[in-house]
Amino acid sequence: MSSQAFHCPFLLSADGWRKDVVMTVSSAGFIERIVNRTDENAPTLPGIVIPGMPNVHSHAHQRIIAGLTGRRGRDEDSFWSWRELMYHAVGLLTPTDLELLATWLYLELVEGGYTSVGEFHYPHRLADCEPIATSRALMAAAGKAGCGLTLLPVWYRYAGFGRQAPEVEQQPFILGRQAFVELIQTLAEQVASDDLLHLGMAPHSLRAIDVADLAGLAADLPEGPIHVHIAEQKAEVEACLAATGKRPVELLADHVELDERWCLIHATHASDRDIIRIARSGAVVGLCPTTEADLGDGIFPADRLLEAGGRLAIGSDSNLMTTAAAELQMLEWTQRLSRHQRNVLVGKGGGHIGRTLWVQAAAGGAQALAQPVGELSPGRRADFVVLAGDHPLLRGLTPDQQLDALVTMARPDFLDEVYVAGQRRVCGAVHHLRAELSEPFAELRARLAGHGV
Repeated sequence: MSSQAFHCPFLLSADGWRKDVVMTVSSAGFIERIVNRTDENAPTLPGIVIPGMPNVHSHAHQRIIAGLTGRRGRDEDSFWSWRELMYHAVGLLTPTDLELLATWLYLELVEGGYTSVGEFHYPHRLADCEPIATSRALMAAAGKAGCGLTLLPVWYRYAGFGRQAPEVEQQPFILGRQAFVELIQTLAEQVASDDLLHLGMAPHSLRAIDVADLAGLAADLPEGPIHVHIAEQKAEVEACLAATGKRPVELLADHVELDERWCLIHATHASDRDIIRIARSGAVVGLCPTTEADLGDGIFPADRLLEAGGRLAIGSDSNLMTTAAAELQMLEWTQRLSRHQRNVLVGKGGGHIGRTLWVQAAAGGAQALAQPVGELSPGRRADFVVLAGDHPLLRGLTPDQQLDALVTMARPDFLDEVYVAGQRRVCGAVHHLRAELSEPFAELRARLAGHGV
């Protein structure tokens, strides 16, 4: 395939909006140049062009229970009771099911403006398969859906602080240290030949591993990002304090050198001291606001992180919601509710909430996934989203007003086209595989729902 040229009425570059430019994309899918329009033959895109959004935290297997957890018994309902239903659903899946489920999810995520996904993968042994089988299913799914993937195999050993023995339902997640290292090494050989595939690793949480093992693991596997769930639940923080005398972020930072490799997922109950420490380290905080709201986790003080010079990114986590704008909307709205102000995350310097959040999350996500994306500039992969310029709610608005509308209204039909590596995956707000996969996915979900999911 030869290089392509796209005429962009407005393009959000690293330096702000550029009007009437042509973006040239190489045959390998990378941006070669962005110049003022001189080529009248370049096809004109139907709206403003913004970077594709990296999704730093996805659990593909949890999409199968989206919308099915709205039932409460007589006891208090929380993350921990939700987790039991999730465990039950995982126990019904096979690697073949996972590939179909993940392909469907990834096409939904691409429709939602996500062009690369960080898959935090811990159901290693579905139906007693070898761990490599489920990782391969996820890579195949990303290939079919046409999105970038940073696969983050999870190291999961224990059920709680103090090396508590795993529960029966957790057995498919458990890997010994050597088995985990060998899995990463095998996967590294397989992803090396695909520009859309990258590899990291994910110690699940400080309750699921021994923090004393982390420095050695990071030294043995020195390449790729490291993601970890941390300080998500109050009960987790309390258990960590009881077991170690320290809060989770403090415990982690005392055992490893936090730096740009690290992405701290949730960090909901980080203290002010923790936030300063994270910001100074260069690590990214991966926020998943719709899941954190659904599970009743709490509200992360994102404004304080940004004021301290920290970096944030977004993820879809349980995949209850699959649009990037919905996560940014919830992120800003929770800050408004807790601070009793509006446009909180713009900061004191002023500006537009849409552009501010999209640029921050795209840059932080690119770092957290080690993907060459996050902004539209030469050398980056040509992952971009085109808004529906003729939409009645967008027509006649400035580029910043359109992006504000996208983030605050979170309407999927605002996204007209989505490109990954210069290839159009979504047209008219619909992924090209949706019609083909809708019936098989519906049958899978109905079958699992019939087993009590």
